[in-house]
Amino acid sequence: MMRIILTSMIFYSLSCTKNPANLIGQKPYFDLTGYFDDQISRLYADSFIIIKTANINGKTDQHTMPWTDWRKELALFYASDINKSSFIGKYMIDTAIIGNREKKISYKAIDRDLRTNLIEVTLSSHDNSITRLHIVNKSDHFLSSNTEELYYEPLKSYIVKSTQQMKLFGNDSYSVKGDIVNKHRQYF
Repeated sequence: MMRIILTSMIFYSLSCTKNPANLIGQKPYFDLTGYFDDQISRLYADSFIIIKTANINGKTDQHTMPWTDWRKELALFYASDINKSSFIGKYMIDTAIIGNREKKISYKAIDRDLRTNLIEVTLSSHDNSITRLHIVNKSDHFLSSNTEELYYEPLKSYIVKSTQQMKLFGNDSYSVKGDIVNKHRQYF
């Protein structure tokens, strides 16, 4: 009797979903890894390069990178992915309409011990395309605490701001702005 009840419950739960096969590959939160994989393929296809401006403790330096390894360049964004099975239910999702031009979806950590505290995805209201990503990562250790703020505008630029507060040695901060530009091809 128990086996019949259990079997009927399984069939009933599967019949409630539209297509159970579609649920297997779905991610609970914004697919950061998939999004940046797509961006990187577009960056390589259109021959984009980067002009980096770094500011380390008040000193500024700028370089044009003739060739860019985009996966390494955007590694901090990949490291902020929250689609891990251990993170399910640990982020609160909120959606807000900003004026009539944008929609912002926020993924805020419920557990303060998680490295990625916040992911904000801003979408254009007319075509639902991503216009901006904002990520906040924090980590606290016995002698130091680190805060990273990451910004990304698709195929335009990214910004990484980092502050490290050390109890024994003071504070360090840096920021890097990467302007994404189309590489000018010279044929002769």
